[in-house]
Amino acid sequence: MTERKPLRVETGAGDSAGWEFAHSVLFTGHMIDAADREEPRFAPRAEGAARTAIRASVQQLRDWGGTPMVGVAGGASGGDLLFHEVCAELGVATRLRLALPVEEFIATSVAPAGEGWVQRFRMLVKQLGPENVRVMGENDGRKYEATEDVWSRANLWMVEYAVALAPQRTLLALWDGQGGDGPGGTEHLVSVAPNYGIRVAPPITIQSLFQ
Repeated sequence: MTERKPLRVETGAGDSAGWEFAHSVLFTGHMIDAADREEPRFAPRAEGAARTAIRASVQQLRDWGGTPMVGVAGGASGGDLLFHEVCAELGVATRLRLALPVEEFIATSVAPAGEGWVQRFRMLVKQLGPENVRVMGENDGRKYEATEDVWSRANLWMVEYAVALAPQRTLLALWDGQGGDGPGGTEHLVSVAPNYGIRVAPPITIQSLFQ
């Protein structure tokens, strides 16, 4: 196991002196279930409830961590795109970080949920502009741990970025509390974020969306 480097954690909620933002919120969450998913997890019918829950959490985090606040997330269908959309509605800037080049990312992480999600992804990219959208490079995501899995490395890359943006850092997760379908999923980010100075907010549980 690779030894984790100690991280100097800054303090002072709401004090953005010397920082670009006062509070960075890193988001992780499940994708909308593809039509052929054998075991349901985030069914399309829960989208509205998920949006409402994410919006409430973002508002609470803005009140807790101070402003200006910035959101950091990938762009997968489901949780990621909902987070970006909600932040835009609330006037919170976001940064889109993609593990793969745009068309590859769409094929793996957006298109399985349907063409509507693809259109929303492309609209997000357009609205954010090139200055706020970045595709992971060969040397990104290698500061804290060594891994060649692209999704795990993308998680670590976003951790690095969130840590660099603000003295207060929070991870918000839309999660079923279980392991993912493969490496580098929501569980991985929830487990590693605290090691690098990121507070984990109470997760939005998938199960609660169906109650």
